[in-house]
Amino acid sequence: MSDNHHFYQEFISALKVIIPKSSMLTNTITDLLAIDKDAVYRRLRGDVNFSFTEMAILAKKLGISLDSLVGIESELNKPAQIVLTNSVNPTEVDYRLFNDYINLLKFIKDEPDTRLLESSNAVPLSIYFDYENLTRLNMFAWNLASNFGYALPYHEIIIPERMRVIQKNYSYYSRHIKTTQYVWDRMIFQRMVDNIKFSLNINVIREEDVRLIKTELMEMLDDLEKLAVTGKFKDTGNKVSIYISDLLIETNHNCIKSKTMHLTQHKTFLLNAISSLDEDVFNEVSHWILSLQRKSMLISVSGEKIRTDYFTTQRKIINTL
Repeated sequence: MSDNHHFYQEFISALKVIIPKSSMLTNTITDLLAIDKDAVYRRLRGDVNFSFTEMAILAKKLGISLDSLVGIESELNKPAQIVLTNSVNPTEVDYRLFNDYINLLKFIKDEPDTRLLESSNAVPLSIYFDYENLTRLNMFAWNLASNFGYALPYHEIIIPERMRVIQKNYSYYSRHIKTTQYVWDRMIFQRMVDNIKFSLNINVIREEDVRLIKTELMEMLDDLEKLAVTGKFKDTGNKVSIYISDLLIETNHNCIKSKTMHLTQHKTFLLNAISSLDEDVFNEVSHWILSLQRKSMLISVSGEKIRTDYFTTQRKIINTL
């Protein structure tokens, strides 16, 4: 097999990792290159090659590293993509990016040995998105930081119904990962409460909104405690382990492992992430999370007294609102 053919097949494989569903991949390429579907089919089958210009356009729009495919990046320079999306006023491009990730989760949904490792100093979005007011709170916090001086107050944050469907799907398909291991910073809820109090003091969130948020925080704690007791997601039965770290977790990481990919994400700007499909990056971050896990307390299934004390403390913190 020639190097040219090998590199071309690597490019086709990268396209299919980014957008696993064939019909959606075809439609995306059709839109990006402004060519008809028959021409796309011929390129994906290998009957006709993508031109260099076409490959460059697709690589740029879909976040594929051509350097990585041909192996010319240095050992110390690993390919990654940062996706900056707008969740408050999403465009069609934003919706496509959100849906691409949902399609990735759908693609690996029925694989038998999928695994998520996540270390975080905030409640994971896959949990947040099950609660309307807490989801709005997260979007409000993002909007407050990204639109400094021109941010909307909490009560003006409206989640488009189309976006809400995506968020719920994110939670639903995340629960289909067969094994999930969370390592959480002990101060997660304290930070959340402090941020809410600050927003209340600067008049960008109202007392009545805080009451709604407090109610949902208590509801989420109840649900998390039940999850910790059983160690399984109720709707899928998939295994969940929750660890509480005594060490500060400064940056949020997660790794998703399946037979078809190793995906690493570093959370940025609350709702965005830097993503990498590089094997070395995946190994480094997963080892980092597992090392942190060994220094943390397991509160799911075992450790009943520790678990009860933990959730009792979090309820007291939330009750200060």
